[in-house]
Amino acid sequence: MVWLLGLFCLVEPAASSAVEARLFLVSGLFNFRQAEFREIYGTMPLFGLAFDLYTKNNLGLEAGAWRCSGRGEAITVEGEPAVYPLRFYRWTFPLLLKYRLKAGPFQASAGAGLAFSVYDESWAMVDLSYRGQKVHFRGELAADIRLGGKIYLRTALTWDSIPTGVRSLLLAGGRVRLDGLSLGAGLGYGF
Repeated sequence: MVWLLGLFCLVEPAASSAVEARLFLVSGLFNFRQAEFREIYGTMPLFGLAFDLYTKNNLGLEAGAWRCSGRGEAITVEGEPAVYPLRFYRWTFPLLLKYRLKAGPFQASAGAGLAFSVYDESWAMVDLSYRGQKVHFRGELAADIRLGGKIYLRTALTWDSIPTGVRSLLLAGGRVRLDGLSLGAGLGYGF
């Protein structure tokens, strides 16, 4: 988060000339691609902060910080009566290269790049947890509309590809992937 604020401080003086900057506060929902994780956690709430910079030729960068978290119950082995409550969270810090198309107050953009994610799954009744971190691919499609002055409304669809490299009995020995889609909306301010 500190690096995001530092980036803002460096770019803010230039924002009035050749660079357009926007800061968005976004909330939404995240849905795992693997059915087993959808069964355990369902759709999880997502909150984030995105900072966009665009040049006059419509190329841009996006940096941000995102958090999704949820609670669920472990899928138990057949015949096992115990219920194990689980908690999951993930922090993601993306850096995307973007391109936009503008028409009046409307803007559509597509972006792709790398993200760094830190994730944790903890079992509440037993001393068991799994923590990890991964650099992975992130893609985004977004639409912004200027509501008036420097205030913008954004909707975005984001894809995260997060192969953990870990195998799970839940997946019949298959690899755990924290991939999924996010759908979010929020308000932003332009500089």
